[in-house]
Amino acid sequence: MSSLRENHPVVHFILNLIEQTAMAIVLFYVWIGGTLGIALGLVRRTLPQFCWSGLCLGLFLCSMGVIWRRRLLRLISYIMMLGCILVSGGLWLHYWWMEGRFPVVEQKVDWWQYRPFTENNKLVTVCIPEDYRLDESELPKMDGAYALYPVYAALAQAMYPREIATLYQHVGLNGSDEIYRKLLAGECDMIFALAPSKLQLEEAQKAGATYEMTPFCRDAFVFYVNADNPIDNLSTEQIKSIYSGKITNWRQIQGERDEKIIAFQRNEGSGSQTTLQRLMGDTPIMPPLKEDRVGGMGDIINDTANYRNFRSALGFSFRFYATELLKNNKIKLLSIDGVAPTVENIRNGSYPHIATAYMVTVRPRTENIRKISDFLLSPAGREMVEKTGYVPLENLNSDADER
Repeated sequence: MSSLRENHPVVHFILNLIEQTAMAIVLFYVWIGGTLGIALGLVRRTLPQFCWSGLCLGLFLCSMGVIWRRRLLRLISYIMMLGCILVSGGLWLHYWWMEGRFPVVEQKVDWWQYRPFTENNKLVTVCIPEDYRLDESELPKMDGAYALYPVYAALAQAMYPREIATLYQHVGLNGSDEIYRKLLAGECDMIFALAPSKLQLEEAQKAGATYEMTPFCRDAFVFYVNADNPIDNLSTEQIKSIYSGKITNWRQIQGERDEKIIAFQRNEGSGSQTTLQRLMGDTPIMPPLKEDRVGGMGDIINDTANYRNFRSALGFSFRFYATELLKNNKIKLLSIDGVAPTVENIRNGSYPHIATAYMVTVRPRTENIRKISDFLLSPAGREMVEKTGYVPLENLNSDADER
């Protein structure tokens, strides 16, 4: 190749032109990619794949440079690979600065400490009266929402034998968006959850199923902010205005504070998102905040963002989950319409947004399921629910209907 290049000026010119063009393209790629990735981070959905392909191409050119003994080709490959590494590093730094350094509040619960029969678990112990003893030859599979896991896990520990209660297929743990699907598909026999969403009701209708729902306890639907946020109270109308996009700045609520409200939501079908939709009524909810996360095969998935404890953030959940499971002193629960979300205010019905939890089935209830349902509403069951941290149904003011 070198002799051909030396003996033919035209070939020499063409090869030089190709090399210089390739170098210019590579340098342009590094410059534009690095600028976008490091300085702006605006194209995170496409740049990761671009970096991977560039890195692979750089490795290929490097190997060709070694085989052909072409120093310039190796130099091009080094620049290309360095550019990909810089861009990837810039994306990571951008993500960390914008999101990663703020903790995701709703992903810190150690669920293992509520697993039935594990050593020193936090489940309430209860003595089961003889009338509620189950037939162990046909034990129902149960599943439920995360926040209700301490309740039905305690049920399993009290009513199921150890070898059954410790199996995940008999005592599952999934979100509300998943458990209703599993119930309709026959993958579990009963679930513990909030009332189904409109979409979940439509799915049951399509499947020709009807939910049989036994209410057994209630909790407060709460809104929270960073502990340093001076806001202590929101009205229901202000919440509706925030989540419809009419109020966008904390200054519109408390005059001296000029910060954009970062209002987080939950994924569609989750119990808390369904409760927000009920609170909003006919008021349309603005699109939820999204964030990129890495999925299978390195793909970037744009999904509903989990709550991050920014100083100007607003999130929502349930009192038990936020105060008993998370125990996070970096967030602050807000009063709504001037009423704090306390157990006493749930009991007397003064807190404006109370959610009811149900035991839900879709097929004819077996004798075992009937006994579990009856136990939940019995004095021993209500005591178990109350000791866990919820408000049993019978302990409520008769006017404290779900709102």
